[in-house]
Amino acid sequence: MAPSELPVPSLATVEVGRQRPGPNPATVYLARLAPGSRRTMRGALATVAAICVPDADPAPDPEAFPWGAFRTEHAKAVRAVLAERFKYTTANKMLSALRGVLREAWELGLMETEHYHRAASVRAVKGSSAAAATGRSLARGELRALIEACLMPVSPRKGDPAVVTEKGQRDAAVVALGYGCGLRRDELATLRVGDLDLVQRRAVVRGKGNKTRVVPVPPGAFHALRDYLRVRLAGVAGLDGSALVERDAEGGVPHPSPIYKDTPLFVRARRGGRLVASADALTGQAVYHVLRQRAAEAGVEAFSPHDLRRSYVGDLLDEGADLSVAQQLAGHASPTTTAGYDRRGERAKEQAASRLDVPYDRLSER
Repeated sequence: MAPSELPVPSLATVEVGRQRPGPNPATVYLARLAPGSRRTMRGALATVAAICVPDADPAPDPEAFPWGAFRTEHAKAVRAVLAERFKYTTANKMLSALRGVLREAWELGLMETEHYHRAASVRAVKGSSAAAATGRSLARGELRALIEACLMPVSPRKGDPAVVTEKGQRDAAVVALGYGCGLRRDELATLRVGDLDLVQRRAVVRGKGNKTRVVPVPPGAFHALRDYLRVRLAGVAGLDGSALVERDAEGGVPHPSPIYKDTPLFVRARRGGRLVASADALTGQAVYHVLRQRAAEAGVEAFSPHDLRRSYVGDLLDEGADLSVAQQLAGHASPTTTAGYDRRGERAKEQAASRLDVPYDRLSER
């Protein structure tokens, strides 16, 4: 019998939505996640809930689901269904969401300790993929093509001279910082002007779990950021950008005035390419669409914001950076995560294989 045909112990007998007063474990669990992760994990919990109550119409709401009634038999049956329906990486992400919400149920007093530990100990789904460790990495030529597409002069209106638009400068800075600092898409979206130190050439980044880290801004990203800040801050006050920055003690590198510290760095643009100065910050989803659009314009194979981050970590390790240093720069909680971006093992295998001497002469040489 296939796993999907196995009977899943139903939680339908527990009336959804009628629980003891207090927050639902899913609500508490999702609230502590970053916005991008929140969407993903809510979808994962919805899938798990639907597996447990397959005949529900409408599908059960994860934030009104009786997670406190979850038991080890439910967890094992859910794992079996996930293992058959999804790729192992997706199944394990859903199981991670399940463990997280069960922990909240236990901490809220909705589950006994023994029930929680038994249910949360469900094993991960095993699997492997040749591309899992490296994923999609962007070559230097692809990065250059992306930035050139952003900075391609266009005519805002028919008959007007071609210029680099404010939107183009914004998108070039998004690409440059996404790769040059290895930022997640939500980290890019939530950057504020006050997070930047153009004198020390670094940025303060708010990552997962409200953890902050300081990331150096490499030269190319620094220049893209400085050029973009001129048009961004000029739009805020309607003045020339040079009037809105201060300079260091030697009168050299300009940096934003402190009065703009809470100003969102990246905002949406109008159809003609002008920034909407008073707009809220871009969302993580908007960052995703920006990169998809620029990839199409540059003739670059589609990639995700995370691929810029993957390229950043992989290139750091290729350049000889210590694994622990790369971990700190990327804001990974575990060095195991950072090691998953390491491409050097694959290249070493390719180099070793290339040294093998297979005694075959091409027909043209006979």
